[in-house]
Amino acid sequence: MKITACITAIVMGAWAASPATQAAESQSISHVNGSVNTTAGQTYDTLSSVNGDVRVETGVTADEAHTVNGDIVLESDAKIGSVKTVNGSVSIGTGVAVAREAATVNGGVKLAERARVGGAVSTVSGDIEIDGAEVTGSLNTNNGDIDLTGGARVHGGIHVKKNNSWGSHEKDDPIKVHVCATCVVEGELRFDRPVELRVDQGGKIGSVIGDAVTRR
Repeated sequence: MKITACITAIVMGAWAASPATQAAESQSISHVNGSVNTTAGQTYDTLSSVNGDVRVETGVTADEAHTVNGDIVLESDAKIGSVKTVNGSVSIGTGVAVAREAATVNGGVKLAERARVGGAVSTVSGDIEIDGAEVTGSLNTNNGDIDLTGGARVHGGIHVKKNNSWGSHEKDDPIKVHVCATCVVEGELRFDRPVELRVDQGGKIGSVIGDAVTRR
């Protein structure tokens, strides 16, 4: 009996330390041409593509989700370290936790109810929509509107930047920034280009910095 127990313990220990088991605990998915799809509830290191979308299913945990040409979709209750794309949108579902930043260049960013981003939310040419979610860092955009609804909270302020790089294009119309009646923006609202700012009665914001701000 003692010999059998010892053999069983050795086999179980070897199985627990096997590469296959370690890979199952934490793995990466990477494609050049093609979308990345995950399995709900699983744990991953990096989820990446060059030409393709990245879809993070419900309850997935991963350190990074990024692509160059494609959208990133985070389903409910996922936990991600950082989210980045260049040409694509970022959709962050209900209850999702992003530990660091969520960023895109050409595309919008949407946060659903109870989502939380621990760093900045950034885009160059795209809208930012936050519905009942929380952002610890700042909201940054050059050419996109910002819409805060459902009691959204932003702790790091808002920065609407002016395009300074050669060949960059600014849209002619002012950027629209809306803060709902139950929303809170802490820190500075810094506007380096014309902005239409609408703060509903009851909404709370920090100091507004900018020479071309129209209050609605």
